[in-house]
Amino acid sequence: MSELTLPRLSVHDAEPLYAQIMHILEQEIRLGRLRAGDRLPTQQELAHHFQVSLAPVKQALRELEERGIVSTRQGRGTFVMDATPLSEELIDGNRIPCFSSETLSAGHKPSSIVLLIEEIEARTVPKAAQELQAGPETNLVHIERVRLADNKPLSLQNTYLPAEKVAGLLRRGLGPEDALQRILDEEFGVVMVAGRQTISATSANQHDARQLGVRVGSPLLLVERICFMGTREPMEYVVDRRLPEFAYVVRLRRNEK
Repeated sequence: MSELTLPRLSVHDAEPLYAQIMHILEQEIRLGRLRAGDRLPTQQELAHHFQVSLAPVKQALRELEERGIVSTRQGRGTFVMDATPLSEELIDGNRIPCFSSETLSAGHKPSSIVLLIEEIEARTVPKAAQELQAGPETNLVHIERVRLADNKPLSLQNTYLPAEKVAGLLRRGLGPEDALQRILDEEFGVVMVAGRQTISATSANQHDARQLGVRVGSPLLLVERICFMGTREPMEYVVDRRLPEFAYVVRLRRNEK
């Protein structure tokens, strides 16, 4: 690359310099401005462009390489890898995942096909009732959606909410571009501040296969999440059956003594 057209670092960003550089490079790759096989600028060129020392540039490239996004070839430079995940979710203990925001940040367009939005008796879905601590007479709002990135189905998602906390949600409805988390925050005053998520393996049943365009028995990721309000009251139970194209990234740091 003879001429750098990358964004500059923000002096107002609280993120470490290496993280800002990493996110800028990753975004350029996700948006297709840096393509598979392209050689990145040299470390010196990047340091000059971002007006930083070599240390944060080296750390940013090292982290991108650990995630399989770039590859360094001795004596030749650093190249964009041939394959990067369609979508990623960063597992961060300080943040509740949101499909819409994660997909946008990865450079893709999120959308949904709303299969149904209904009010049901909690006792008809025992696991949801258990996780939400709902009594047998309690009603839940059940939302089933196919979640898409750039119109590609990635997951079949079922969400359960206490009906009394979201009165009017059925009447309002959900559109293909709506982000449920934002609607709950801004329109219903329901703010989740903590969550617990488990990830395991499963296989596609007939319903999964029909909605996700895969064969029955195809491998899927089963993601279950329960989110809590500030009162520690369980508010949202999500069952997400995801294609393997959706990758999870866990960032680890040594605990210095």
